[in-house]
Amino acid sequence: MSLFNKSQKANTMSKNITLKNKNKNKANQNKKTNDLIQHHHLLIRAETQTCPKKEDKDKMKSFVEKLIKDIEMAPLSHPETFYVTEPRYNEGLTAIVPIQTSHIAFHFWANPSHTILHNVLSKCLLQFDIYTCGKLTKKQIKHILHELTAYQVSHIDVTLLNRKWSLTIDKHSKWDSSDSSESWNDWIQEF
Repeated sequence: MSLFNKSQKANTMSKNITLKNKNKNKANQNKKTNDLIQHHHLLIRAETQTCPKKEDKDKMKSFVEKLIKDIEMAPLSHPETFYVTEPRYNEGLTAIVPIQTSHIAFHFWANPSHTILHNVLSKCLLQFDIYTCGKLTKKQIKHILHELTAYQVSHIDVTLLNRKWSLTIDKHSKWDSSDSSESWNDWIQEF
């Protein structure tokens, strides 16, 4: 084999190794991207003993802005808050904000029908929804739950859906003050 052919063969082998390394790096990058893109959807149905009032709209905007920062999301605009007065059983404070990875939305029913409440202490119903094409960590979810403490949670159902491939339940848990041996704060820590 001539020196020229040996050199050409070595050059081809070197290109093949470089190509394999590039493909391996690309696969690793795709895996990292796939780990970040989970399509998590957090759904919370909470019954509380206190409820924000109409005059709490600005306070709720601040609450949402702080929450977005605390869970490391990026807002696309300022939160919008409204106080809904009709229909009768829909009265309450509602908020929505688009985030880079989707949205955060919730509504507090200040006057829910007691036929839909689980706990006799409950006065208010909160439906809370965060959807992100990113990932929600246990730490972030615990932080969100902790922020609800101010409303004196009496019953809660929490579901974390992973919508990446289908609607898969990654985590579901509930707590009720009347039939739980653990405190609200202990339950959050165990979540």
